[in-house]
Amino acid sequence: MKKDEDYGLVLSTKENDDIKSARIIGTKYFQLVEFDLNPDANVNVQDKIFIGKGSEIIKQERSQLSYDDLNKTEEFEVEKAIHSIVIANEPYYVEFFNKQSKEGSQLHLLDDSLSRKLGSKILAEKELNGDFESFEDIDSRIRFIDSSMELVVNRILHEMIVEHTIKKGRPVYLFTVVKSSNKKEVPEYDEFVTDDTRFIEMIKEKGLLEKEGKRIK
Repeated sequence: MKKDEDYGLVLSTKENDDIKSARIIGTKYFQLVEFDLNPDANVNVQDKIFIGKGSEIIKQERSQLSYDDLNKTEEFEVEKAIHSIVIANEPYYVEFFNKQSKEGSQLHLLDDSLSRKLGSKILAEKELNGDFESFEDIDSRIRFIDSSMELVVNRILHEMIVEHTIKKGRPVYLFTVVKSSNKKEVPEYDEFVTDDTRFIEMIKEKGLLEKEGKRIK
């Protein structure tokens, strides 16, 4: 793995010729990895398992994966896993909002329609009334955010699906460590700057958006 992951959620399992394997998403950096499992390992999809050194489940790392390597079922399980990970680690992601400053805010990177001006309003609210305590606290205090949790989830998905395909400019990762795309042909960077319709339509189909359009009003 590019960075150490102590735990992961199981996306799929397979057994061929008495060799067990599992595809797993890390709970810290969202790395996608395929592992060979020990013969007596018994794991199910969405189980949280220890994958660090000394794991009694993991035999060896088989390969690092990109999102392009996943099948449709695994893509669905990735989305479920990301929601579970973000919810379970809510204080960590809320701290992302709290640690931003006027000198180097990254809030505008959460969504294309979250402008620097709107990001400044979030910073002003934090300075006036103190740090945010939860996703619910953010949503209640910032009127133009429908769901701060979904902003984080969608940004993580964007980094896994889109950001690593950028050919012009440098991709920006706020929450993930992602393996480069295996696709030979990738969209141009300008396409995503000017039009994110394809990404929005995809996550709408997956049920990650409740209504047409972006979440930021």
